[in-house]
Amino acid sequence: MSQTRSHQGAIDLPPRMQAALEQYRRRVWVVKLAEGALAAIFGAVVSYLLVFGLDRLVDTHALLRAAILAAGMAGMVVLFPLKGHNWVWRHRRLDQVARLLLHKFPRFGDHVLGIVELARSGSDESSSPALVAAAMRQVDDEVAQHDLTGAVPHPRHRRWAVAAGLPLALAIVGVVVAPAASRTGVVRWLTPWRDVARYTFAQLDGETGIQVVPYAEPFDVEAWLQADSPWRPASGEARYAGQMPVAADLSGGIYQFHMPPQTEDGLVALRVGDARRAIPVQPRMRPELTRLVAQVTLPAYLQRAEPEEEDVRGGGLTLVRGSAAVLEATATRDLAHATLDGKPQRVDGPRITTEAIPVAGKTRVRLAWRDQLGLAVREPQIFIIEARDDGQPTVGVSRLRNNQVLLDTEVVAFEIRAEDDFGVQRVGLEWEGIRHAIHNPEPDSGEKTVAAGSPTADEMAVAATFSSQREGVYPQSLRLRAFAEDYLPGRERAYSPYYVIHVLDPAAHFKWVAEQMGLWAGAAQEVYEKELQLHQTNLELRDLAPEALDDPAQRAAIQQQAAEEQANAARLDSLTHMGKELLEEAIKNEEFTADQLDNWAEMLKLLAEIAGERMPSVADLLAQAAEAPGEPSSQPPSEYATDPSDPAEGTQGPPAPPGGKPNPAPEADKYGPDSRKPSEGLDEFPDDPNTPGEGVATDRSKQPDGKPAYVPANPTPLVLDVESGFNESEDAENAPQVVGGLGIPGTALKGSGNEDEDEPAPASAAELVLEAVQEQQELLDAFADLAEEMGKLLMGFENSTFVKRLKAASRRQIDVAAYLNEYTLGAFGLTGGEAGDGRDRTSAAETEVAESATVSTVLEDMAAYADRRPSENYTRVLDEVQNLDVPGEIRHIATVVGENQVGRSIIEAEYWADTLDRWAEQLVDPLPPGGPPSSMGMVILPNLPPELVLEVMRILDGEMLLREETRELEQAKEAITTEEHADRAETLSEAQAQLAERARETASDISALPNAGERFIRGQLAKVNAAVVVMDEARRILARPDTGPRAIAAESEVIEILLETGRVPNAPVVVKAPPASASALMLMGMGDDAGSAFIEHRATGQATGVAGRNLPEEYRQGLDVYFDALEGKSIE
Repeated sequence: MSQTRSHQGAIDLPPRMQAALEQYRRRVWVVKLAEGALAAIFGAVVSYLLVFGLDRLVDTHALLRAAILAAGMAGMVVLFPLKGHNWVWRHRRLDQVARLLLHKFPRFGDHVLGIVELARSGSDESSSPALVAAAMRQVDDEVAQHDLTGAVPHPRHRRWAVAAGLPLALAIVGVVVAPAASRTGVVRWLTPWRDVARYTFAQLDGETGIQVVPYAEPFDVEAWLQADSPWRPASGEARYAGQMPVAADLSGGIYQFHMPPQTEDGLVALRVGDARRAIPVQPRMRPELTRLVAQVTLPAYLQRAEPEEEDVRGGGLTLVRGSAAVLEATATRDLAHATLDGKPQRVDGPRITTEAIPVAGKTRVRLAWRDQLGLAVREPQIFIIEARDDGQPTVGVSRLRNNQVLLDTEVVAFEIRAEDDFGVQRVGLEWEGIRHAIHNPEPDSGEKTVAAGSPTADEMAVAATFSSQREGVYPQSLRLRAFAEDYLPGRERAYSPYYVIHVLDPAAHFKWVAEQMGLWAGAAQEVYEKELQLHQTNLELRDLAPEALDDPAQRAAIQQQAAEEQANAARLDSLTHMGKELLEEAIKNEEFTADQLDNWAEMLKLLAEIAGERMPSVADLLAQAAEAPGEPSSQPPSEYATDPSDPAEGTQGPPAPPGGKPNPAPEADKYGPDSRKPSEGLDEFPDDPNTPGEGVATDRSKQPDGKPAYVPANPTPLVLDVESGFNESEDAENAPQVVGGLGIPGTALKGSGNEDEDEPAPASAAELVLEAVQEQQELLDAFADLAEEMGKLLMGFENSTFVKRLKAASRRQIDVAAYLNEYTLGAFGLTGGEAGDGRDRTSAAETEVAESATVSTVLEDMAAYADRRPSENYTRVLDEVQNLDVPGEIRHIATVVGENQVGRSIIEAEYWADTLDRWAEQLVDPLPPGGPPSSMGMVILPNLPPELVLEVMRILDGEMLLREETRELEQAKEAITTEEHADRAETLSEAQAQLAERARETASDISALPNAGERFIRGQLAKVNAAVVVMDEARRILARPDTGPRAIAAESEVIEILLETGRVPNAPVVVKAPPASASALMLMGMGDDAGSAFIEHRATGQATGVAGRNLPEEYRQGLDVYFDALEGKSIE
């Protein structure tokens, strides 16, 4: 028995009572702690079951799981400790336990409480020990009679046991039935902070990260069921950002959802059984290629170290056999992977570099790529790489006539054009004699290298020369052809067509030229007879009354006469050009004397004047008469009208043909040289002291008095090259007469640079027919006088000075523009087959390609010459040239022509014609300000003998050909050995020495002249001596050997010295009588091109209902304005 002692003097409880109370206390503790524990278990299990249940529906958020866990653990963490505190800690003493009995047994409990308190407090001195003992025994008996185990206050442990047992049993069932789900649920419940995937019975595979899909394209979302998935639902559902759900059936363990196109980011919510998945989706553009090229390594034999870049975006590529191609592509974003025919390729950021693809035949490759977002190209890029054989070079010859006749000492210059797809290695010239059993039983043959190419020289246009004497070929008929070689080993040469040339010695050449001249004279007679027929018809028209000209039939007859007059003028013009070519041949032959050449040139000069000025003038007058308004019949007759009563004037006989007698004096007075109009710049005829006597019976041996603006009746010829230009004529009234001054040839540019705003007065329409008849009679008189009075000729050395070379290039651009206007304007605006076969355009394009090479050569020579002889004029032009790719721009015209851009090509050709002409003008200093004083009168200068002038011309011709040979040898330098180059350069040096020696002899002859002390002769001698000095220097340069720009510049300087360029006033002169003698040496070399460049002024006519290529003039003007606006030119 235990006793309870509160302090000293306390009374022990009866053992039985004390044991009962202690047992009751334990009972209370157990019951109340059981209640707390069961409540805690209930809360924990319920929270677990809640998480488990929610996970079956959704992926329970971690915060929610944490909140559920906290609520479930509240009983264990809070309630259970409170239970322990309230029922254990606060009920440790027996009096505390006795008080609990008051809830069940109030009276009994009160007795027990009293005894416990009495025992605890002890009895005082007034208390009877016996009474105290009796009371304890009585209560002890009562305790024995009561079962204190049922006195626990409000016991709920059974209910909590039931409440906890049910969820616990459910949890146990879950553990038994779905242990994996239970384990996952416990982990997710106990550790909500951990990212533990919820367990689903429908178990899905795959990532749930961001999925990038093609922009605005349908895409698929796939859900894969695990192979051991406990639940395999028959279908699933996917929904994109609140849109209509998309269902998919299970097929092969996969749910494939076909989602509609999307353009904005969103989430795809998947539902497959109890599985839920949210996949972020980002629509993005597929990776596309911004650059796709092939780096092509050509076969080693082509000697191109650097690979070539080819654009292959078209999907096809044709390469020479034996090449290797590496594809390089650049995408719009960084790439993760790329394959070529399924093989991985190197990827660096957005760039793809494939392995080398050998080119041996037709190859088909597939290139695919995928970016770092996972997007792949929609379709792999397919490339077809085809192999082709190395093409054979092509070669052609231009500026060389077939069946050309040459002197054995002559050097013929021409151009060889070669092309190859992978570089021309060498260009050369072959020749072989034409075998003849009698005249040439053992023909010569040989070859030489003209120019060396390079692996990158796909196109070459090189100057070439051939000289029978230089190549050691005796006079015979030869077949020449150019050849080209490329870099393919074992390839045979490519050849041009044969050109036949006939090399003659001076005697045979003299005979041939004489025969050709005879044939030419017969053709001239036919033109003359045709003109007589036309004149007879014009006389009949002249005799008609003015009102009869209004008859439509007569108007048509006049128009027909104008057309035939133009046609006859064209025939005569062609004949004149043929005569010039014959004269050029004759000049090369020293068998011809200066007098013979002089006579022939005079005849050609007059023919050129008739064809170029008089016949077109007659045709223009007739054309104007056909369109002029009629005149009233009351108008008085013209002074030229024929009086039938006057037999002397009423009959008109035809003029004498060449070789016949001249017309009678009255005819000459009427139609001869005195019938004229005032020249441009003169309002009326001034008193000319040079007026000859009646008709042509003028004493031409007498030196006339001088008069400004008039050429004397017997002028001295000048070797003057009057170049073409756009400068307008100037006032002639103060121009001085110059008599004499025959000297070394020179080049003249007409015009001082001053603008003249005077315009000629419009012609009257009343006497147009009469005026046409008058002018035709004058040209017939001149034609008839050809046998006795020869005209003058200027032959063009178009490859002499830089001024002439630029002027010639300008004229050729004008010719191209005119050709395009005439032959290709009909295809304006058409495309494809509608534009025709394009042969005319091809011809013009080929001309422009050749011209680009010519202009390039001229500019290179100018640069070399400017380095040798600095000049402000040359520097100014070259500075402008440096900013322009002139050859490239002219070559671009060929491309534009090929594209049928007719208007643009015409404008560009005219632009470059103007630019080249302007540069030529800028090379020559302008005349000093002001004009010659009106009191100058006649200027008399001494003359050089024609033989000396002819010799200078031949030296000049030889120097120009030597320059072409030097250029040819420089081109061939890389393709020949050093020894061969030195030998050929030594030959050119000897040729230069021979020209220098001839120039020294000419200078010696000039110094021996009786009038050698006069200023004009001294000037001519100084020019020759200066040329000799430069010739010697050129000889030394060639002997080094140096055939580069220094040699070309020195030879060009010789030409510039001998053919000095200056300016003359562009003033017309009044010729009162035709010159009786004019040396051909005035015309030999340089060619009067003054009329070659002009601006055509045409009346605007409306073309309606007329088939053909002619467009109304106002249309062309409108097109010119349109294209000027496109090019940004100012429009006035």
